[in-house]
Amino acid sequence: MTVTLSQLRDRARVMEARRQHFEDMAVRQNGTLKRDDIWRHEYASFPYLLGAPDERLGSRFKDVFINQTELSSDAKIGLLPFGDEHAFMAKFTHLLDEYGLRTGGPPTEVIAAAKSPVLKYFENGEPIATKIFRGYVAPTTPFTVKYGRHEFLEPMLRTGRLRICPASYYNDVSHNAAIKDDEIHRTFFIPTFHERLKGIHHTVVQGHRIEYGDGDLVIPVEAPDYFLVSLCDSIYYRMPTDFDADSALIIRDPSRFAQRVISSFLARYPDWKPHYGPVTYYDPYRDFIKVRVHQMSKHFGYAYQREVRIVMEARHTPRRTLHPEFLDIGPMQDYAELLSA
Repeated sequence: MTVTLSQLRDRARVMEARRQHFEDMAVRQNGTLKRDDIWRHEYASFPYLLGAPDERLGSRFKDVFINQTELSSDAKIGLLPFGDEHAFMAKFTHLLDEYGLRTGGPPTEVIAAAKSPVLKYFENGEPIATKIFRGYVAPTTPFTVKYGRHEFLEPMLRTGRLRICPASYYNDVSHNAAIKDDEIHRTFFIPTFHERLKGIHHTVVQGHRIEYGDGDLVIPVEAPDYFLVSLCDSIYYRMPTDFDADSALIIRDPSRFAQRVISSFLARYPDWKPHYGPVTYYDPYRDFIKVRVHQMSKHFGYAYQREVRIVMEARHTPRRTLHPEFLDIGPMQDYAELLSA
């Protein structure tokens, strides 16, 4: 449901009044504001969600909610530190202010949808991660973790036989919400409320007229299919439940593992380009220019996974449909270990 011009005008007036309110408050307080008031002033100064449809706002609320919480090693849900790099607490404050404008607060069904992923960690008592990692002392040097089923990870550790999947594989509807992701397409939203308030409903990009009508400007970005191996940069107690895993492969020498995967793949397909490192998580409303390598980016709704990935990118658009393949990287016991529930 689109936001009408009348709604935009009313909301913009309220936001302008709020902006002025916080600036007056700062003057009275010698130029200082409380942290949450800083965030509220930030949003009042540029209410980027003002023209977002309700369903998109609800989806964003769920993404932010699930990412500002953490499952601790003692199986308790807590909040991330205020200074997290994605500023989820600030984004949450922005959402509360936007919902305050629209409905007086987040609707009950939106809150319920946001909470539901958290509840699943306790569906069978204690989270399975507490069984996997109980008594384990993590390495003090950098390591990565691959979560999965014991029947797949044990032979991978013992023989080095590794399955590498194309990005398109993860869009399969049979996957659960944490695994299922469109790794090919990225969608960004450019707020247009300023233009719409002026009666402008289009823009011109490189000589092409693009109509956005009564919505924000939607910018879809697509990449050719590619291969990837997904890992996490540490132990996180949410991951086993999210990935339906009963085991975790601790890789104590991440560089060695990545080199073996890349070398094995290039021996088969020498004309492909490798990438390796942490994923860049982008906010579709605020990070349009943040993404540098499409294949190494992901929607910020998955930021809690702290993914590290190995990507193999074709230098020329693949002419065939990509399917999962197996690589032989050699036994891993001397630099990895398997933990199971």
